[in-house]
Amino acid sequence: MRLGAVPQNVFEAAALAAGEVPTPLIDTLVALLLANTVMTGTSVGLFDALADGPLSAEEVAARCQTDPRATERLLRALCGCKYLRWQGDRYGLARLARRWLIRHREGSVAAAVLHRTLDLRFMTFEDYVRKGISQDFHTQLTPSDWEIYHAGQASHAELVIAEVLELVQISGQATRLLDLGGGHGRFALAFCRRYSSLHADVVDLARTAAQDAPSVSNAIADRIHYHVADIRSLAISEQAYDVVLLANVVHHFDGPTNRRLIEGAARALREDGMLVVIDAFRSRSNKHVDQIEALMDLYFGAASGSRLWAIEDVRRWMIESGLRLRTASALRKMPLCRIQVAAKTSRSEPVTT
Repeated sequence: MRLGAVPQNVFEAAALAAGEVPTPLIDTLVALLLANTVMTGTSVGLFDALADGPLSAEEVAARCQTDPRATERLLRALCGCKYLRWQGDRYGLARLARRWLIRHREGSVAAAVLHRTLDLRFMTFEDYVRKGISQDFHTQLTPSDWEIYHAGQASHAELVIAEVLELVQISGQATRLLDLGGGHGRFALAFCRRYSSLHADVVDLARTAAQDAPSVSNAIADRIHYHVADIRSLAISEQAYDVVLLANVVHHFDGPTNRRLIEGAARALREDGMLVVIDAFRSRSNKHVDQIEALMDLYFGAASGSRLWAIEDVRRWMIESGLRLRTASALRKMPLCRIQVAAKTSRSEPVTT
C-alpha cells in the first residue's frame, strides 16, 4: 500500500506519466494537510455527530461545540477528501468514515487516528538525522497521553485479534499468559475469553482506563492482572507461563535488549509453552523498499532510538534462546505486521508459514 499522487482525469494522468507534476509538493503539502484534517475531525467528534444522519454545518458545530465558520471549512475539506458527502444542503458521512471513524462502532479506528496526534510530537526527523537525537518518547508521556496511547494501541489490536486467535492455538489446559508491553490488555482479554482456565499478567509502564474494555464480565476481568513495570528490567519467574506475548514491542528496543527479552521469555515458558511475537517488520533488502515500512522505520529511530527489525532477526533470537520455530504469517488486516510463534519443546516440528 502506498500514499501518492492519484490523477483524476486523463490530462493529469498524462502529466504524471511524463514527470511534469511536482509530486514532492503533493507528498508534503497534501499529506500533511490531509492527516491534520482527519485527526481534527476525529478529535472534535465530527464523525460521531453525523452518525445518525446528515446535518448542516451549524448543527454539526452545535453538537461538537465548535466555531461554526471554522467547522464549515473543516466539513468542506473532508468532503474534498471523500470522508464526507454533500447531500442537498447538509453534510453526511461517506462510506469510508461510517465504516472506520465512528468511535463506538465495532471495528472503529478512531482511537488509532487520535494516537497519531502523539506521533506528530515525536517526528523530530531533522534533529535525528543531523545529530542522531532520539526522543525515547515513552518517558515523555503524561497520564492523559497514556490514555490516548493505550486506546490507540487497543484499536490496532482489535483489527488483528481474530487472526491471532486463529494462528495461536494453545492447550485448553493452559493456565497462565504473560503479556509484556501490552498495557491496553486486549490480547490478554481475547485469550482469556477463548480459554476458560487461563489467567493473564499484563505488564506495561502505565495503567489506564483503556484496560477497562466494554462488555467484560467480572469472571473474565478477575483473571487479568495489570502490573506497572519496565519490562526491560522485569524479573520473571522461570517455567511459570504457558504463553508469553510480545506485541508491537521489539521495534522500540535495540538488538541486545530484544535478545535479553526473548531469552527471559524462553526461561519463563513451561514445557510446550509458546512465545508469540507480533510486530511490523522491515525487509532485509533495500532493492524493493515498502513505503510505509521505510517511513515507520525512520519514525521509530527518531521516537525510540530503535528501528523496525527483520523477522529473520526475531527468529535468530528465538533459536539462540533454545526455542523451536512454529507458525509465521502475515496479518491480513495489517499487511506490514507479521506474527512469529516459537515453542519451548524438545520435539522437532515443522514450521508453518
